[in-house]
Amino acid sequence: MLDIINITAPIFIIIALGYLCVRIKAIAPKHAKGMGSLVLNIALPALMFNAIADMPFQQVIMPHYLFAYALGSVMAFIVGVVLTKVIWRQDNVSAALNSTALSFSNSAFIGYAVASMVIGTDKAAAYLSMGVIIENLIILPMLFIMADINPTSNKSLVSVLLGIGKNFTRNPLIIALVVSVIFSIFSLPIPQVVAQTAQILTGAAAPVALFVIGMSLYGLELKGDLPKITTVGLGKLILHPLMILLAITLIPGGTLEGKYVAMLFAAAPTFSTIAIIGQYYGLVNRMSAIVIVSTIGSFFSMSAVLIYWQMTVGF
Repeated sequence: MLDIINITAPIFIIIALGYLCVRIKAIAPKHAKGMGSLVLNIALPALMFNAIADMPFQQVIMPHYLFAYALGSVMAFIVGVVLTKVIWRQDNVSAALNSTALSFSNSAFIGYAVASMVIGTDKAAAYLSMGVIIENLIILPMLFIMADINPTSNKSLVSVLLGIGKNFTRNPLIIALVVSVIFSIFSLPIPQVVAQTAQILTGAAAPVALFVIGMSLYGLELKGDLPKITTVGLGKLILHPLMILLAITLIPGGTLEGKYVAMLFAAAPTFSTIAIIGQYYGLVNRMSAIVIVSTIGSFFSMSAVLIYWQMTVGF
């Protein structure tokens, strides 16, 4: 148990430190956006390139992990649609946001940080890259198509897909992934200066990301329908891992490590950017509250996966 605490506690201590620094006004909350951009646009792309570019291609893309994580995430999304539309009888926008909150993990900021402490930074980055593919090619398009294609919207499917494609080609993580895979496939040599620069930037990815999560939590409030907010926030930490587990059992093959890592990423909280997306659709308070609930609860969900992992096969 002490080993698990040694893995998870530092992660959430850094998050708490970020929150505290904003709370006591040691750092202005406005700096969270710039620091977050540093992580998403520079540090994480450098991390992925550094880990993947000189890795054999068969270790970069693992079909079983990719398909299992995609299937489990889509099943969690579908459950969210049924819950919101059929049981709660809410609109398409609410269903799209709730379903995404249930199926889209904060892989880049929290999932990677925890996984890297168990299996190492390079392996964790490879799994993160596959999560980026699934989240950007499947989950986010499902969110925007469902939210924007409805009777009250004047947007067409073509215009929505064009917007998704435009954002996709500008995503630094996707660009870094494509470049890294090209280097991996063709075994291209990486200039030493490039490798060392990427290595230095890689060191900033996890700690700054976690600090930004804490900073971003300051000012968020638990407002709205708390029973539904709690259901989605805590449901993310239970439903998503369970759907991933179901997908793993349905799709034969894969490595034991990959199965546990998939569960670990699924046990991470919902991605914090959903609060910004919620602001665009007029539901910022609800989505911000879900981020708070899932982030706090993820200490227990991720610890539970790690405890089971250690008890069954060990790290």
